[in-house]
Amino acid sequence: MIVRLVILISFLVAAPNFVQAAKKTPSADHKIKINTAKAKKELHKIPTYREASQAMADHLPEIAVRKFKATIANKKLSANARAFATLALAEALIRSSVTEQGSDQDATTALELLSSPELADNPSTPIWKAEALAALGHYQKAETLLENIPTTNPYYSDVQLARARISIALKQNELALKILSKFLSNPKKVSAKNKNSAKLLKAEIYLNQGNYQEALKALDGIDPQFPSAAKLKEYLEARIALAEGKATDAITHFKSLITAPDHLSQRIFEGCMLGLADAFVANQQSDDAISTLTDYVTRHPNSPALPSIFLRLGTLIPADLPPENPIMLKLSEWSGKTDRTSNLLYVSGDSAAAIPPYQFTSNENRNLTSLTLYLRAQLLERSKNPEKYPQALALLSQLRTQNIDQMLPSTELFYYLASASLLDTANIQLKQKKAKQAAFSLEVMSKVAFSPRLKDQANFLLGLLKVKEADYEQALIAFNFARESTSQEIATASSINAGITALLSNNLSVFDKIFTSSPTPKVLTALRLEHALWKCRNQDISGRSDLDAFIMSHLGHPRENEARMALAAAAVDIQPTDITLAKAQLDLISPRLQDATNQYKITRIRIRAEELNQNWTQAAKVAAQFISKYPTSPHVPAIMIKQGEAYYHSEDFNAARRIFQEIISKFPDSTFAPYAQFYTAMAARLGGTIQAREESVQLFKKIIHSTHPLASEARIQQSRVLIDLRRYDEAVQTLKPLLQAKNISSAIRRDAGVLMADCLHRQAATDPEKYKEAVRIYDQILSDPTLPLAWINQIHFLRGQTLERMGKRKEAMESYYSVIAKAYAPEKKDHEIEWFWFYRCGFQALSMLEADQRWEAAVKLARRIATFDGPRAEEASKRANNLAKQHMIWED
Repeated sequence: MIVRLVILISFLVAAPNFVQAAKKTPSADHKIKINTAKAKKELHKIPTYREASQAMADHLPEIAVRKFKATIANKKLSANARAFATLALAEALIRSSVTEQGSDQDATTALELLSSPELADNPSTPIWKAEALAALGHYQKAETLLENIPTTNPYYSDVQLARARISIALKQNELALKILSKFLSNPKKVSAKNKNSAKLLKAEIYLNQGNYQEALKALDGIDPQFPSAAKLKEYLEARIALAEGKATDAITHFKSLITAPDHLSQRIFEGCMLGLADAFVANQQSDDAISTLTDYVTRHPNSPALPSIFLRLGTLIPADLPPENPIMLKLSEWSGKTDRTSNLLYVSGDSAAAIPPYQFTSNENRNLTSLTLYLRAQLLERSKNPEKYPQALALLSQLRTQNIDQMLPSTELFYYLASASLLDTANIQLKQKKAKQAAFSLEVMSKVAFSPRLKDQANFLLGLLKVKEADYEQALIAFNFARESTSQEIATASSINAGITALLSNNLSVFDKIFTSSPTPKVLTALRLEHALWKCRNQDISGRSDLDAFIMSHLGHPRENEARMALAAAAVDIQPTDITLAKAQLDLISPRLQDATNQYKITRIRIRAEELNQNWTQAAKVAAQFISKYPTSPHVPAIMIKQGEAYYHSEDFNAARRIFQEIISKFPDSTFAPYAQFYTAMAARLGGTIQAREESVQLFKKIIHSTHPLASEARIQQSRVLIDLRRYDEAVQTLKPLLQAKNISSAIRRDAGVLMADCLHRQAATDPEKYKEAVRIYDQILSDPTLPLAWINQIHFLRGQTLERMGKRKEAMESYYSVIAKAYAPEKKDHEIEWFWFYRCGFQALSMLEADQRWEAAVKLARRIATFDGPRAEEASKRANNLAKQHMIWED
């Protein structure tokens, strides 16, 4: 109703008083000929008719409706007077329907009255029918009805203006211009007053289109003998000046109009006031703009322009003004008594004390109170101080409950703001990291929101929130509701997000349904891209071809660069890799995406491509180029880590240490600093010199005694250095906590066990008992049922080595042989580490049989090893054949 009201008031004001016209021009064709003089004489004797006429003159159509109905109910009324009164009642009903207290039923009743036989041929009847249709929001039907009114109708000229206004309301500006141009092309049949109205409408259309020259041209022809038209001309000239950036001229015009408001309607006067505020803002006089708006609200607390005023105040008033600031004091005054209520969506509680006692309080400025509470809450919400959020929530809660003790019905504006306040409540709760409460607020809003658009917004945001919570089922329900929105923007975004949600939940059947039920090309294109991106994230190589197809089919698409970036990443992340493809995509998008964030992504992919080629020098160079070009980027530490790793892998340990130490000194609070500390120690460990190794021990020690995420790995690496330095006792003390800890990963425990066994093994030359301790550790590792195949084979080999040193050849042979006998062979040829230990065990057992000159057993074992389809199968087969020939071992 609020949007329609603005359109129809201008329509009704511009239309002639058709009741008066009917009195002057009675129909001659209908069986009931309305005799104006007789009707007027008869009706003025009836008190209810006189009261109804007075109410209409006083702009109180809702009162006039009741009086006209009482008049028509008079059984002594003649048919002539009844027809005249019926037309008057229809007018009153239509005017009542577009008031804030009116309803669509009033306009519907008017349509029924206007369809009565006695009014069928009255020249004003179709015009009032169009008014009733427009009041119901059926603008296109109203326009069609008016279009068919013949040129012989005495009100044809006024009808054309009404048609133009309806076309403007329907955003059919070209049609409106066509109607007005045709209207003005026959000036002899158009009154000077209507010429002015038509030219003013043309000027306003051109102004809204940004065609200021044509707008001024239309205004040049305004007849100045009509004061109202002259004022409207100046008003439009002021708006044109503002639109053209001539703020000073606009201020002068608007001030002139406000100072001498004669012949200005309230709507235009308020437009001047809003225009003056906008002109002040354009002229960088924000304080004057605020003063203009607040002074007007003080003088007119019930103005229809309040929503527009507060919309501007919301953008002009800073968020963190102190409470004693005059503006904040004024807002506090307008919002009335402010109780710091708890943040409740509804009044609730578990006792009778929760029910507020009835106490009538009158609030004449309820819209002002609602708008002020909402604005104050928004200012607090925008504050950077989280301590203000509870007060903002309290104000929003007060807004929703302010009418509990009011006897008068709530206004449309209140219902809208109360609904919108739930959206703000959810936003604040999200800032407070109260996701569940925010979800509850949005769920409530989706059920009680005043307008469908607000419900759609609530469901859309609820869907986003549920996605963050990984509650994809509820997210899809919310998005699917919002997909039906009449707002194309919300419907499109919801359809795309519904598709993404289906992909996140790996529900391709739901995704397909969303895809096939989405009619708009924009949605289909977006979903195709999202599907391709999803495939790439899931290491599906077909995603690469889908991305390539998308790019080729949508060159110039807003997301083309994103698609190319994803394709480049997929080319280095998904096997088999395609480094050439990755670099080709990056070369295309790099010149287009020069911002630091995108260049960081491009650099990461380039480095990955060079790492795959083991071109460590080039990888370090790529990293250095980014650091040099974007030294203030927050991604510099991440790239420096990759640069240091490149030097580390190229065995330039001094350069690696320098980079890692620079990260520690420049970015001590970075999440990459701990890794830099670890790699600094690793680089020192591999430096080659005794001094570097000694230094690495101290570096690892610092990490071990910190809350470093790599503290356990640091113990492993430090123990390696200590063992190499033959500081066995220190190595044992370093490793013991890892073997005794309960909350440690099996991988770390295995590494620690192997190193402890190695440490014991090395000491056993002087203390043979340590061999036994090493074997016990190997047996303990082998008892793990989750032990990976490569580890099983490696531990059997190390165990066999230790047993050989102990002189237990039989047990050692059994350990080596068990790997072959139990077929601990890898499944695929490319599992190199698994085959490495498999063959070490197999060939070590074969060597022991050869050393013992057990040729038949050696041949059998060699042939057994050859049966496994590994990289050394042919070698084992040749060895078996050579042994058989050399020692004349013939097999059937």
